[in-house]
Parts: sequence; structure tokens; C-alpha cells
Amino acid sequence: MNKDVNKLNVEEYNRFASLLEGIQDFLKKHRVVTYIEFDYYVVHDMTLFSIEPDFDFEKLEKTIHHIKKSTPAIKRIFSKPIIVLKDTDDVLPVENARIINQNTLLHLANHGQFVSNITNKGVKPRKLLTRIYEDEYSIYENIIFCNFVDEVLSMIKKNRRTLNNLLYASDIMRFNLLEKINHVNYFLALGKLHTGYIRDFSQYFNLSREMLNELTFISQAINPRLYKPVYQKNINRNKNLRLKKTNIFLMQKDYHQVYKTYKYLLGSQNKIEEKKEIVDYELMARNYLTYVQMLTIFAVGHFNFEIDPQYKIDLSSLDIKFSFKGWKLDIFNNNKKEILLYFTKDKTYRIMIANTVYNIKTLNSYKKDYGLDEVIVVNQFDGDYLERNDVYISMEDIDSFRRIQQIILKGMVYSDKKRDVCPFCGGKLQKDPYHDFYQCNDCMTQIKESVCKETNKPFFYTDNTHLKKHVINKSSFKSDDEWYYEKQIESLMYFRNITKINQNGEIICPYCNKTHENS
Repeated sequence: MNKDVNKLNVEEYNRFASLLEGIQDFLKKHRVVTYIEFDYYVVHDMTLFSIEPDFDFEKLEKTIHHIKKSTPAIKRIFSKPIIVLKDTDDVLPVENARIINQNTLLHLANHGQFVSNITNKGVKPRKLLTRIYEDEYSIYENIIFCNFVDEVLSMIKKNRRTLNNLLYASDIMRFNLLEKINHVNYFLALGKLHTGYIRDFSQYFNLSREMLNELTFISQAINPRLYKPVYQKNINRNKNLRLKKTNIFLMQKDYHQVYKTYKYLLGSQNKIEEKKEIVDYELMARNYLTYVQMLTIFAVGHFNFEIDPQYKIDLSSLDIKFSFKGWKLDIFNNNKKEILLYFTKDKTYRIMIANTVYNIKTLNSYKKDYGLDEVIVVNQFDGDYLERNDVYISMEDIDSFRRIQQIILKGMVYSDKKRDVCPFCGGKLQKDPYHDFYQCNDCMTQIKESVCKETNKPFFYTDNTHLKKHVINKSSFKSDDEWYYEKQIESLMYFRNITKINQNGEIICPYCNKTHENS
């Protein structure tokens, strides 16, 4: 089981489960189909890309209105919270003692270890018991305020993800229409994935952009103030404290505004008690892999590969044969758990796609049993592109099918020894007369080989002469747009790379995760 899945709370589980429900329903209705039927159903009866199906735009708009109304009060509480003066007694060095009373002298008389010297003039103390007054921020209302702030930030993070995915999917179709560097079937595939999504959400595009800006405004009002004492002094607090009506919440206008908004937030959302025993993570993992299988069939069919149009595909037990030029691709699913891709041209290259992180012993056992060359782990959780060791495949991300096509391209490159046919477009590959690489003059794909300087292991990578390399500076992106920064890095080569690339467009070695000068 993927370790990230075990961190899911019930709300996240239900969100993922609802996204995957349609795939299971489709499988029950159409277990055996031809590829033509499968392709038809992608547009009319199956969703391979969608945002949260039960997303309530009107509810979010109303919630944002309530929070924006409270923003001035939130700022003022951060700056001038209600506090109480707390007094305690402590033994401090003489120079730090501020208040001396009868208890100070009595304490010194009974604790000779705090006496520095005794002279004819009197006693010279080293430390004294003194009374200390300090601000106490941990009153009930401030703890509730901090919980409210966390609730708002959590709401922003959750909804930004959904709105970003929706708008990115809309923008990518528009921005890439004039790009000739994408695969010839890219827009056909993109259009099919967009069909159900546009039908369900097109009327919300403008509203989504407005709400995203408003969420950013709220986030920018709160995040810079999290260093304030009222929040920092209450980091270790009771985060499950119940909201109660107190005099401060009734009488102080800023706290009253926060109370009303927090009460609205708690009342408008369906609070689900987190009980791990009712969450079937294994079922969700199986459903997720079924989705990946469907997306893999779709991605292969939109990456030049063809299949006998009369062949009946059993979607519950895959055994499919695709072909393109000199390549053959066999797709199986292993006991309905993992997906096996066997690429054959001049040699066979075997890839397993799994949604489980194996330990080294199990991984080596699988490689031996199935004669695998590579195991690729897929994951529905978004994360740092440069840091992650798995591949992000999610129904919420429109680029997921392109990541699978990267895996397909990699299998084609590694199963080819003659280098006579371009794996990207099917054109003719030619060896460069001056450099040690092969190039297709139709799509300008280049296939190159390098060696890891740390492990001495060889690896292949792809390049393109049409691509103008440029640096993507993180400083050009706002903190709330880090997700877009990651997207820009990943798509620098339009998903035509079979290895990772960094923000400079440089190839990252698959063995040591570093860049090499000759790559």
C-alpha cells in the first residue's frame, strides 16, 4: 500500500472514491469491448479526466464572501489580540530581577546557594526570587481564532487545487492549439478528455477565475501574519476545541465577526468523524489501478499504436496486443494488481506499472519472476516534480495521459537497437554524421545515449532541435503558484522527454538524479 494512501482522512478518501466511481460503473456495464467501442465510450460514457464531481461552486462563492467580510477583523486580531497578564515567580540572575518583595528576602535567607558573597556591608546575592509578568495568549478565544485560521487555510488549499486543475485544463487547450511540437494525436486525445469536463463545468470558468483570485487575496492576508505571537504561542493547542459563545465573542466586534464566520464554516461543511476502520484503502487502491489501466489503453491508442479493430478487449483481465511500425506492445494486468507493458522491436523491454512502493527485496523478486527491466510506481497524490520518485497519474490532472505516453516512448526507445524508425512520429531516423545520436528530420526528435558518472550505467534520453531551452525562475512565480512552476518545468519539453528535466531544461540522470555535462 502506498504510504501516502495511509495518510488519507475520510474526506480525502471520499473525494478520491467519488472520482473513481464512474470507472467501476463503466467496467460493470462494458467489461468486454473492441477498441473502437472503447474509444467511443471515452467520449460518451466514461470519464478519464474530471475535477471533483460534487464540487459546489455556489457554496464556495458564499463561503469566500463570508471569509472576505472577516478579513479586516482577522488582521486586527493578529496585530492586537486580547491577552491576559500572567504572573509567575522565578529565580533569576540579579541583573534580571525587576520586582523585589518580602518573599524575595525570605527565599534568599533559605537558599544560601544563591548568595555570591557576604561582606561587612551586607549580603551580595547571585540570584533572586522575582515576580515575572508576561503576556498570556492562550485564552480560549485565541485558540479558537487559531483553529479558525487553520480551517480557512485548509479550505483555500483544497479549493485552489480544484480550481487550478479546472482552469489549467481549459487554458492548456487554448495555449497549445498553435504548437506544432506536440504529438499528431495530442489534440484529438485532449478533445476527447475535455468532452465531459467541458459539458459539466464550462459555465463556471469565469467564476472559477474570480474565486481563485479571491482565495489568493485571503491567503495573502493570512500567511504573512502567521509569525505573530497569537498564532506562534498557540502552535501546540487543542485543535478539536468546540466553538462556544463567550462574552468576548459576543462583545468584542472583531472576535464576534470571527465567531460568526467560523460558525458558518463549521455548519456548512459535512464533518465526518475520522474512523480508519471504515476506510477501505485497499478497495480504493484497486479502483485507482483500474483507472490507470483505462488511461493506459487510451494513451497507447493515441500514440500511433494500432490494434485489430475486431479484437475483443476484456477490461477486467487485460491481454492486449498493439503494434506500430516494427514495434509490438503487449499489455497485461497481473492478477488485477499491476500493469505489465512488454515492448518488442529488436529486443524486448518489460515495464511494470504499480501503485505500491515495494521494498528492495520484493522489487528484485518481481523483476526476476517477470523478467522486468523497470518498475514504475504511479501515484494520485500531487507533489514536487523534481523530488518525487513516482509518476503523478490522477483523474484530476489533464497531463496524466501524457505521462503514460512518456513511459510508452521510453519503452519504445529501449526496445529499439536499429534506430531506423522514429518512435514519436514514425518517420525515418538517421545517424548524425558529426555527433553520436540519431535524429528524425520530420519531427526533429533526437535519441541520445549517456553514462551515469556515479554508477557507470548507460541510459538513453531524448531531445529536440526545435525546442529552445530556457530557464524557469522560481522567483517569477508567487508562492501560491508553486504548482504552476512545477507544471512549467515538467512540460518544458512538451512531455517528449523520457527522463526528468530540471528548471534549466537539463536532463536528470535516472540513476543518480543529477545532471551530467555531456547530457
